[in-house]
Amino acid sequence: MIKLRFDQLAAITGGRVHRAADRTASFRGVSIDTRTLAAGELYVAIRGEKHDGHEFVAQALERGAAGILAEFDHPELARLAGDTPVITVPHTHEAMIALARHYRHTVAARFVGITGSNGKTTTKELTYRLLAAVEPRAYRSPGNLNNLYGVPLAIFRIPADCRAAVMEMGISTDVEMPRLAEIVQPDAVAITNVSATHLEFLGTVEAVAQAKLELVRGARPGAPAVINADDPVLAAEAKKVRSDYVTFALDRAADFRPDAWGIDDAGMMTVVLEGRTFRMPLVGKHQVYNLTCAYALFRSLGYRFDGVETAQIELASAPMRGQLVARGGVRVLVDCYNANPENVRAGLAGFFALPTAGRRVVVLGDMLELGPESPRYHRESGAVLARYPFDLAVLVGPRSRETLEGAVASGADRGRLRHCADAAGCAKEIAAIVQKNDLVYLKASRGIGLEAVLNGLGEPGEEVL
Repeated sequence: MIKLRFDQLAAITGGRVHRAADRTASFRGVSIDTRTLAAGELYVAIRGEKHDGHEFVAQALERGAAGILAEFDHPELARLAGDTPVITVPHTHEAMIALARHYRHTVAARFVGITGSNGKTTTKELTYRLLAAVEPRAYRSPGNLNNLYGVPLAIFRIPADCRAAVMEMGISTDVEMPRLAEIVQPDAVAITNVSATHLEFLGTVEAVAQAKLELVRGARPGAPAVINADDPVLAAEAKKVRSDYVTFALDRAADFRPDAWGIDDAGMMTVVLEGRTFRMPLVGKHQVYNLTCAYALFRSLGYRFDGVETAQIELASAPMRGQLVARGGVRVLVDCYNANPENVRAGLAGFFALPTAGRRVVVLGDMLELGPESPRYHRESGAVLARYPFDLAVLVGPRSRETLEGAVASGADRGRLRHCADAAGCAKEIAAIVQKNDLVYLKASRGIGLEAVLNGLGEPGEEVL
């Protein structure tokens, strides 16, 4: 974790030190949120679209902030009392980025950058767990800290003795990835896939691919670049950037491809790569892609599993990204952190591959940020749903009315389809409908909040293995 003196902070950010009784005093850790700030951390006051962090400076001091990084023209600073160091800069977010770049170069670790339209968080988690099996000083960015605010915060948390740091890197526009790459300067990169995501800002899937490929352009010279050879748009666009990729695939020839994969009776996915067996409580072909990508990164960094029983490695992802859990006698495939046409298609295929003694209940919510083609994408998702033998499907959110109509137009029985305006209403309906041994699928964009449906089914149970 970053630890620095305030005079050093001022030199790195081009700031000025005010009020400090001791300029050589130090802070440990960085926060931009007073709700989670720990005593001894530097509080960075960020001007956001909804809130101005300068309004919480006094609260940060009450919580024990070691110092404040603020913008010099903010009137709130004049009202502060005491001698806690305040470093003023023209723009706190830019100063935080400069500080993250500095700290990144003090850590001897090799940095791995992972991006993609789908699966980047799960691939990050799986890559970390593979690395941690042979490298005890491995690290991965926590949670969803993957943008121009989150990546610097994730870097500040890296232990000084770290040897391998796995960073998730997410974007919504075409200007973000070059900046993220400049901060991380990865020693190896991977692009899981590209699909119709953030089209409000990027326009086309080809533009999504080029925006993601900025990570390849921004990597260190000679850095291994891992891409999905089964993704035709990504493969075609990648050729415009460089030619020497490390490839992974399930359906085409590639450098890394599973020898075999399948689901056992307990719902565990078993994958064999280069003769080694891996087991994970994540289901679906898309999860096999995620693990294969992680394995390709692991091997591209020069690591091996000599002496390691790979089937015993605990492989998992972050919450709400494909876990199979138990609630009140009902099994729930929880996959509601993100949704777009491609991962809805993949998720439904994985769900219907699971064995079950009960009914299959599908809950699909709105897919957000799809731009003007959103109605068409939702209707197409309804058509995909209609191919499967579900017992009940509940569509959630205003856009999902198109999903319902698409399913009916493709032959689904309207009597097995329902619509709810929001997740709260859906939670009540599902809780009244499901029965013991039912299998439920939850899929929607994060903004729909389908975790309310899960919570409505009862207290957390053990993961189904």
